[in-house]
Amino acid sequence: MTDPVLAHAGPSVPPGALRPRDAGYELARRELAVSAVVPGDRPALVVRAHDAADVASAVRYAAREALPVTVRSGGHGTAFTALAHGALALDVSALDGVVVDLAARTARVGPGVTSLALAQALEGTGLAFPVGHQAGVGLGGFLLAGGNGWNQGAWGSACESVLDAEVVLADGCRVVLDAAADPEAFAVLRGAGPAFPGVVTSFRLRLWPEPVVRRRSVRMQVADATGLRAAGEWADALAAEVAPEVELTLVLAPAREGTGVVASVTAFGRDDAHTDALLEPVSGGLPASTHAVVSSATTFAGLLRAEPERTGAGCVAQQAWSRAGYADVLPRLAPGLAAALSGASSVLVSSASYRRSAPPSPDPLHRPLGPLTVAAYACWSPGEDDDANLAWPTRTLAPLADVTTGHYIGESDLRRTPERLARCWPDGGIARVRELRRRLDPAGVFRPPPGLY
Repeated sequence: MTDPVLAHAGPSVPPGALRPRDAGYELARRELAVSAVVPGDRPALVVRAHDAADVASAVRYAAREALPVTVRSGGHGTAFTALAHGALALDVSALDGVVVDLAARTARVGPGVTSLALAQALEGTGLAFPVGHQAGVGLGGFLLAGGNGWNQGAWGSACESVLDAEVVLADGCRVVLDAAADPEAFAVLRGAGPAFPGVVTSFRLRLWPEPVVRRRSVRMQVADATGLRAAGEWADALAAEVAPEVELTLVLAPAREGTGVVASVTAFGRDDAHTDALLEPVSGGLPASTHAVVSSATTFAGLLRAEPERTGAGCVAQQAWSRAGYADVLPRLAPGLAAALSGASSVLVSSASYRRSAPPSPDPLHRPLGPLTVAAYACWSPGEDDDANLAWPTRTLAPLADVTTGHYIGESDLRRTPERLARCWPDGGIARVRELRRRLDPAGVFRPPPGLY
């Protein structure tokens, strides 16, 4: 039987295609994942598209040659869904144009645009967008997954601010999907992540008035699960008091003695006085484990520049939604943090009220499935206990099983836990995705992620 990796060695391949024998193939293969430690899957072709025409050409070629298509849309996710043996791996990260319409308060962006690039393009315009929490987050995968972005307590998930999307379908046709053209396809596009049966080549985004951004960081050092519970009780009380425009995020990392906890309280106000008032609840009743409080004024781009990027490292993530409080969740994480193999690994626990200003209609497939999100990130030097580090996020979140209400497709290791896919959407969500795939991709051109069938 012919190996599908070797079967497509002829000259008639799509523009930008790299075959296994070509110089640059291995680098392009590895760049299909953000992690420096990647599975051994060898796509038959890696196609680096530079415009929508390249995308359409690649999809038509794949359909003719019976090659399953996988997509790297922005390239930040750690789930390795763009890698599959014998597939045509379509890398659209070079589609990174940004066009801002100040009068309409909209932007047209390519899927390869990063959060930092969009934030920088909007600096000085008086407008903003709920971009991802790290500079390198590509908007394609972020928006398809739903988009847990900045200020989502007030603005909702980022996909709710998508007005339309230009898409290449399984037959190579280019269409615009919005709430009028195809309400169900547009709804599923905003949340299906790698299960969406098409390639988005651009999004039109609603922009928001730029807020005044200020942050107060509370740094703690706790010795054990009891200390984590105390920190959680403080966070629960604060979360109940702050307004929707305040984001409360705790980052837990293994320390020499116990666990280091940084509580970042970020406020997005109308003006200086409003922002100061939003942060006022942080001033009182700090935990006894507090050793520093740092205040700063910044911008969306400044928030992103302050976040460390995980470049050149192995990395993988797992996430869980929960309706439990910080005081219940944090102590359960103690065993995993104590067993971390790398000091660069961490767990993020964040709450948002999701009281939204103007939710669009129809609503997207994506929903936050609980008021608390818990995400474990393994980050390590390649070659140092790779298998154990890859397993660490799943093991660390295992004690939350009885209080987990779902998962976020953008931060789920579906290769390791494919059963989680069905819990990435509200009840009936996986059936909606399957039905849309039957309608838009009856021949199965786009490879489904693990767990869909």
